[in-house]
Amino acid sequence: MFNTKRMQRRSRWKLRFLLWGFSAVLLVSIIGCGKDASHPHANNYGHDGYLGLSNSNPNLPNSFSYLNIKSDGKMVRQVLEPVQGIKHLGLNFNGADLYVNVKADPSMSDENVRLLGEKVHKIVQFNMPRYHVHVTAKK
Repeated sequence: MFNTKRMQRRSRWKLRFLLWGFSAVLLVSIIGCGKDASHPHANNYGHDGYLGLSNSNPNLPNSFSYLNIKSDGKMVRQVLEPVQGIKHLGLNFNGADLYVNVKADPSMSDENVRLLGEKVHKIVQFNMPRYHVHVTAKK
């Protein structure tokens, strides 16, 4: 009726076939995932301490090129450029504090110098919300 030896041989053959097929698929996937020699920089991000995050996403705030003192200083000078009465402007960054020293035009009255300092404080605080702004206005 049933030939058990023949069925055992057939099942062993199927098992071998499955193991060889699995091995072949595994080998092809390992070889296929290797680095392409013609593109040596493919999927290679810089060692920036963030696992390449700042290089692959340069507009994220954790990028060293996104926020820096030089660009913040340029921004402050740019927004204060149209303000009348400023003779000299000094900026000092200390962590989260921004110190703005305004030297006003000597022809201005003391009241106008005080109002100029308040105006500068309001403008800088609005444009640089991540800093605690301290303004000193003098003649």
